[in-house]
Amino acid sequence: MKTIWAALGFALMMFGLAGLGLPGGASAQSGLQRFESEIKPQIDLKKFTYGGASTLGSAGFVLNDVVAVVPGNPATGGKDTTVKIDKVTVEEIDFERLKKDAKGDEAPRFAKIKLEGMTGDDTLSAALAPYGVPKVPVDIALDYRIDTATKVLTLSKLEVNLRGQARISMALVLDGISDKPSEMQSSQDDGRLRTASLDIDDTGLLAKVLPAVAKEQGTTAEAMVAMAVVPIGAFAQGQGPATLKALDAIVSFISDWKQPKGPIKITIKPAKTAGMADLDKIMTPNALTDLFGLAVEYGGTRAGAAGATAVAATTGEAKALSGGEAGLSLAGNTLTGKMDGDVFFELYRKDGTTALLEDTEISPGKWTIEGEKLCTKYKGEDKDCYGIKREGDVVTLIDSKGKGYRMKLLAGNPKDL
Repeated sequence: MKTIWAALGFALMMFGLAGLGLPGGASAQSGLQRFESEIKPQIDLKKFTYGGASTLGSAGFVLNDVVAVVPGNPATGGKDTTVKIDKVTVEEIDFERLKKDAKGDEAPRFAKIKLEGMTGDDTLSAALAPYGVPKVPVDIALDYRIDTATKVLTLSKLEVNLRGQARISMALVLDGISDKPSEMQSSQDDGRLRTASLDIDDTGLLAKVLPAVAKEQGTTAEAMVAMAVVPIGAFAQGQGPATLKALDAIVSFISDWKQPKGPIKITIKPAKTAGMADLDKIMTPNALTDLFGLAVEYGGTRAGAAGATAVAATTGEAKALSGGEAGLSLAGNTLTGKMDGDVFFELYRKDGTTALLEDTEISPGKWTIEGEKLCTKYKGEDKDCYGIKREGDVVTLIDSKGKGYRMKLLAGNPKDL
């Protein structure tokens, strides 16, 4: 719930509406007049200008060529940040709760805003460039309403469009949402989801960002993708056709990260409204579709994609695996063999911890995937990293000198480690 409020607040903040009543006698004024007399004087920015403005309907307005200078802060090294917006369109907004004399514990009840052609200065672009984010205009659209009597939040649209790169749009309806920021925590606990949808149309952003993020973390994009799809594949075991169809679509979309075959649309429509307390049911077979009403549409869906990942993750029989994908397939299973003449059993838990049995002694440790290598670390010892290949239940570890050690993968935890 905090994420929803943060997203709503961000869209309002972007053109300086920083304030937080019932409609009064100011209705004779146009939306533009109310903005300029009631809201603009409150904007706490170093600079806020626009090249032109016009009234839109009875309560809206349009601002063109907006320039906002945000004062420097520790996050920007004390440098001011300049944001430019080609066009700001406000069809409606809760003026009464944005006025200076509005009650402090009442959030705006509605807003329908569109920001078009938003760009940042070189400082902002430089901060994003290492992550592969190109300097292109951004469009943001927000349309929401809170019914204070029934405590229903309807988010008709929250959309971010990085032109030519990616568009993300979400919508939802929540029961039990207060319009008072002080009651946010209770809304998070008591809110009930009626419906939700998430649309992602990636036309090149992930192919740029993922390798950059992977490099920063000392791994590869392929290993990060494997880290995402292997657990989904494991979850797919024992699921029914409807759930597998949805998971197939998700795995297919993630696997197509270099060049997605169109947008993906994820919708949730619970049989009954769902809250945070219902998440403990998610591991029940087919709960995703039967209880939460999950449906996924993706034009590049490959039937059996999630199931094939599940087979690879547990048996390795679907295909030969190497690098990060092979390493992640060890999750939940036990590796056994000889290293320096000693027989060992090593459990790779899904939470990233290990248990190593040598002779009669059990040592706890941790395991990670770093680039294309499988790494383990035990207390008092240096971290060991190996190249890894897997075919069926045969796993080969390769040390830094190229020497290989052939091991066997046992399903689960047969030594009860």
